[in-house]
Amino acid sequence: MSNNFLTRDMILGLQDITTKEITLPSSIPVWGNQKLYIRQLTRGEQDEFLKRQFGSMRAEQQGTGKKGSTQVMSAPDLYGHDAWVFVHSVCDEGGTLLFGLKDIDLLNRKSGEAIGYVAKEVLKFSRMDKDVEELDEVEADIKN
Repeated sequence: MSNNFLTRDMILGLQDITTKEITLPSSIPVWGNQKLYIRQLTRGEQDEFLKRQFGSMRAEQQGTGKKGSTQVMSAPDLYGHDAWVFVHSVCDEGGTLLFGLKDIDLLNRKSGEAIGYVAKEVLKFSRMDKDVEELDEVEADIKN
């Protein structure tokens, strides 16, 4: 009889972040038809992405009760995520990242179409499809 239960050591020892090769569409100038490797975002990176995108909602509301408490919320920061996703996912064939956080400013000077395409592919590959749909909706609203 086999034991189908994962142990702590088994879970922590799993090499479960995979990579894949993508080809950028020919419609993207200069980058078109070029290939690169991306890796899935880890659980922590996914959480950080979502926190960066949705977790900074702030608005202040003064309470009217005896305690007079103040509730603070803020609006989401909808920009600046593509280069962050890019540095956390573009890698070599073995999964070693090619960029670091220090490269974000440099990547922000590159083609937004190319960096954005790669970021969306990473989110899809990381099974964050709903987040990709929400980004598409935001982009459509911005263009209109």
